[in-house]
Formats: sequence, structure tokens, C-alpha cells
Amino acid sequence: MHINVFDAPDFSLVTRVSETGDVPFPILGSFHIGGLNSNSAAQTLAKELKDRNLLLDPEITITVESSRTGITVLGEVHSPGIYPPPGKHQLSDLLATAGGLTGNTGRIIEITNDQSPSKKEYVSWDPTMHNTENFDRPVAPGDRVLVRACGIAYVGGNVMKPGAYSLCGSQKMTLSEVVALAGGIAPNAKESHTYIIRTQPDGSKVAEMIDVKKVLTARLADPTIHEDDIVYISPSPLEAVLKQAVAFAVAIAPSLLYIYHP
Repeated sequence: MHINVFDAPDFSLVTRVSETGDVPFPILGSFHIGGLNSNSAAQTLAKELKDRNLLLDPEITITVESSRTGITVLGEVHSPGIYPPPGKHQLSDLLATAGGLTGNTGRIIEITNDQSPSKKEYVSWDPTMHNTENFDRPVAPGDRVLVRACGIAYVGGNVMKPGAYSLCGSQKMTLSEVVALAGGIAPNAKESHTYIIRTQPDGSKVAEMIDVKKVLTARLADPTIHEDDIVYISPSPLEAVLKQAVAFAVAIAPSLLYIYHP
């Protein structure tokens, strides 16, 4: 809510209306505008200021921003908030008005509207803004625009750098690309036993086994990696045996050192 008191800047402010219809205001503490339109609220405030001898004949205008007349922008933008429809009423213009996209922006924008909040539209988007004309679409008052963050995939097992990796590097991140991000396959891996574990809509997980060596040598199609996928490259049986032998040696070393006397 914008309260503008002419020739009295100390009384002009931007504030919010509480759930009970009260507005905080300097000196007055608060005043109630629940159920009033902008003109009636301005008259009520003017009378209050005049009755308390704070201003002689105040002229006040009150404007209220709401999701019914504005567009709500949330998520990975620099300045989230409620904005009036931009001049061209295009999504790209709205995002620019909200300060532009952050460095963690994903490739999906979710749009709903007050009139049908359960109906969601998913818009593919280029975070670099280079191909805006291919994805742009009109926006309207009451829209709620949620700019999603980058998705993450997890790479573990016999890779050089296990960890969580962003999927924003390309429009469709593939298995070979996430393996490259993880530093490549470590020695003694069993490439034929690589698993892609994916969460289903019902929360269950499905594991698909694939031969990553065939993928990397272009003998097998390079599958797309989705958000929250887990890629696991199994160690070779020989490596597992060697690890167990080392663990066993470490475990018995103290007793051997205690028993042996040269």
C-alpha cells in the first residue's frame, strides 16, 4: 500500500495492511481500513490527522498493489515482488523488471493465475536469455511466475570427484556430461554396472543398469539425466577384495606389532 500525503513527506509511506485490516502509521500507531476502498481509506486517514491537529487540511491518495492487478514474481530473480504488467506484457520484460535472473536459474518457469491456481503451466526457458524469442509468452494481471532453481544430480561410486552437480550446463544434461563433471571414471571401476537411480512421482525409486563405457565410446545412446537422479558407478570385484584386504591388515596390525619381537 502506498500512502501519499501532499506537502507532508514525513507522513507519506509504503506499508502493508494486516490480516485484521489495520495499517501502521507514524504518530497514529495504526488505523483501520478493513472493508474500505482506496478513496474511503484516504478520507478516513485525512479526518484522523485533522481531528488530532496534526495537519490542517490534508490531501491524501492511497493506492493498493495486489495480485489481482499485478503479477507476482518469485524464485530465482534478483528482486522478487508484485509488479504491474510490463509495457509489452511479455515474460522476458517482466523478468527484466524483477531485476533479471540469478546465477542459479534453472530452465523451467512455473506460471499460475489467481483465477485457476491449481492449473500450472511449465515454460521452458533459456537462462542465458539468448533465445528469448523462442520461449517468450504473454503474462497477465493475476499471474504468479515462479522461476525455478537449477536442478541437481548426484554422482557417486568410482568417479574421481563424487558429489552433487548442477544440471544447468546444457539444455539436456546427459550421462556422459555428468560423468565428465565428476572428473571421469576412476581406475578399477566396473563400467558395465553403472546405475541411474530415479525417483518416481509416487516417491518410489527405480534403478536402471547401463554400461557407461559403451556410452562414452558412442556404442550406446547417451541417456538424459533428470533432476535428483543418482548416478552410481560400481567398483570392480578386484578392487572390493583389495579394500577388504587393506581393512583387514589395518585391523590386525596393532596385535602383530605387539606380538612380534625381533
